[in-house]
Amino acid sequence: MNEPALQALQYAAAALGFSACAAAPADADQGDLLEQWLGRGMHAGMDWMPRHLPARLNPQLVLPGARSVVVLTYEYARRDTRLQPGAVARYAQGEDYHKLLAGKLADLDETLQMYGGTQRCFTDSGPVSERFFAWRAGLGWIGRNGLLIRPGRGSYCFLASILTTLELPSGTPVRNHCGNCRRCELACPVQALQNGCCDARRCVSYWSIEAKSPMPAELAAAAGPRLYGCDACQEACPWNASAKPVRVDPHLLMPARLRSLSLSAAEAMDEDAFNTLFARSPIRRIGRGRFAENARRTRANAQGG
Repeated sequence: MNEPALQALQYAAAALGFSACAAAPADADQGDLLEQWLGRGMHAGMDWMPRHLPARLNPQLVLPGARSVVVLTYEYARRDTRLQPGAVARYAQGEDYHKLLAGKLADLDETLQMYGGTQRCFTDSGPVSERFFAWRAGLGWIGRNGLLIRPGRGSYCFLASILTTLELPSGTPVRNHCGNCRRCELACPVQALQNGCCDARRCVSYWSIEAKSPMPAELAAAAGPRLYGCDACQEACPWNASAKPVRVDPHLLMPARLRSLSLSAAEAMDEDAFNTLFARSPIRRIGRGRFAENARRTRANAQGG
């Protein structure tokens, strides 16, 4: 086990703003839950998921010789600071986390190179079961809402991963502390959560971000005042209510123009205005047309139909 490499990595990660850093064996058995979820069609139109399943279950297909998977957490805002109707998921309130964390991961790659490791780094951008390895590394447990929940910190965080050829000391998995609590399932406006699984075919986040077609009328009416994504299950989680205060990277805070953007203005934005406002935001990836469609749906819900 290369303990000095992990210690150096954890020190560097903390200096770069990551809130936790731990490792798990790359060959840890992931079981068949993901295959079952895909087999039931709960991935909706995200066809890349079954295509990448073999690599997701076998890190050797992503990085030959991989011996450890490092998982890191990076905090994001815990409250919606919008001043107008139309909630924006907390993870998307500031700058695009993919770009923000890419440079930091490159620095950590260099740290492990000094110990002879070869790495591949991802932030929700590759076929890595980040939540599974986060649990296996001891960072928290996978809650009934399907998210990583951390004792004392809750679930409001990004996950990043580093596959490495180094064998690093592994953390100890955390016992699931959800117990009989079902607040997340009850809070879901479209009943997308069932027994620890999120059915993307009903999920507001899927339909307002990932889907290529309009949200079905039944779900659109139930989606309520949600403009982009949905945090209902996180808002209802008692582990988030009791989480300790954390410092959030200023780049991840909502800019004033988005805080005050009305739904009518969001609906009427032209291409240039949309691209200017969301130049650094993950919202840009859905395009102006989908954003305007989300605004129309949200405004109709706010007006009662």
